[in-house]
Amino acid sequence: MDVLNAIAKVRFNSARPQRVQLYKCADFLCELLCLEPGQDLTASGRCVYYLVAGTGEIKSGKTQETATLGHLVTCDDGESHTIVNTSEQRLICLAVS
Repeated sequence: MDVLNAIAKVRFNSARPQRVQLYKCADFLCELLCLEPGQDLTASGRCVYYLVAGTGEIKSGKTQETATLGHLVTCDDGESHTIVNTSEQRLICLAVS
């Protein structure tokens, strides 16, 4: 068993969103997505997003949802999805895929 402080790993960059890998194995990836206001990140495949801080839009196919602190959003395999930080605050999202 490993224990780490995920919040201590948070990092931001005004030039581009940051993906901070927390854990990876053959068929599982857990990472923090750190977005400054106005930044967006696109991914594909099955994924679960949990918002740790901030507010954003998550778009998958023709569906778009607003997510805020504490929301859990699931995206199915086969469609790309995009997270957009639509607020004036930084967005931190735990992504599991």
